[in-house]
Amino acid sequence: MAGPMVIAVDAMGGDAAPDVIVQGAFRAATLTSARILLVGDEKRLHRCLASEPHSPAIDVLHAPETVDMGDAGPLALRRKKLSSLSVAIDQLHRGRADAVVSAGNSAAIVATATHQLGLIPGLKRPALGVLLPSFESDVLLTDAGAHSESGGIHLAQAVFLAASFLKHSCGRPDPTIGILNIGHESTKGPRAVQGAMKLLTETAALPVRYVEAHTLFDGAVDGVVCDGFVGNTMLKLLEGVVGALRRCFPPGVPDACTPEENAATPEPQRWLHRLMRRELGAAPLLGVRKTVLIAHGRSTAREVANAILEAEKFAREGLFERMGQDSQLLEHLAALRGRYTHWMLTGLKNRWRFGAKKAETDKGGEP
Repeated sequence: MAGPMVIAVDAMGGDAAPDVIVQGAFRAATLTSARILLVGDEKRLHRCLASEPHSPAIDVLHAPETVDMGDAGPLALRRKKLSSLSVAIDQLHRGRADAVVSAGNSAAIVATATHQLGLIPGLKRPALGVLLPSFESDVLLTDAGAHSESGGIHLAQAVFLAASFLKHSCGRPDPTIGILNIGHESTKGPRAVQGAMKLLTETAALPVRYVEAHTLFDGAVDGVVCDGFVGNTMLKLLEGVVGALRRCFPPGVPDACTPEENAATPEPQRWLHRLMRRELGAAPLLGVRKTVLIAHGRSTAREVANAILEAEKFAREGLFERMGQDSQLLEHLAALRGRYTHWMLTGLKNRWRFGAKKAETDKGGEP
């Protein structure tokens, strides 16, 4: 009989680590049958553990190094091979853990997970996905911060990552996906956005349209794709709006709506209550082969606990493994990559021809 599920937690990642991470682990341990493996400086972790009631479901694994928030992701991967982040993901890679949660340096998490776990075949790089409440079903925002800049191929592939996640995690077999833009017209938007739409159109892969930010909460689409800079900025703006709204209400009002009261509440007010009650957990790193969730650096103990529980849920469902075996996803990723390669080769060929013609007409400055 298989043993209990193990969730490895980067205990040194986060603005208030390790204290808040340990507190979150204790909260989660009371709500799950999984074991929680805290990875980090064992002396500091044992001091934190001594201040909490003993929990036999929590273990400690020593890691002597820590990835700081200011470290560059690839450099942290190469120079800090014994960091709490690297050791936690190595436990996942070796099959000694079923999922990893970290509230640390996002760039380092992305780089380490990509290197140690690998990507779905055909995928160029992973993306963070976050579900946002709308007046219909929740809307998946991708990329929410894994990469600050994206090319057309990255946005186009993220469309299918989003579709696969919504299919396997949210039970939506035919989700509608939009690409975030400043308008619906085909002439609008940066080159990466227009390139993504052209790639999707030429591969006849999936009906995708442009969507504007003000329509996201209307339920017009199931998922929206953008680059990580825009996605993360939108997410933080929404967090700021939620914080401002909470200041406008008396204490406890957003949490006072019972299920019975909720059923009798008009839809706009229900959405407002859902938005204000929502606890931040963590964002799944879509595209890697095993379950990795990235929590906010400012996560509270409750949010760390939510992240651990969410990681257990994804791991128990085998979500990442099912996405990696999704034949439609693999087919679309390969088609997009093939078409993109054709574009690049055609561009190189055209530049070579242009350069050769220019050299032939160059007569050393003579007319």
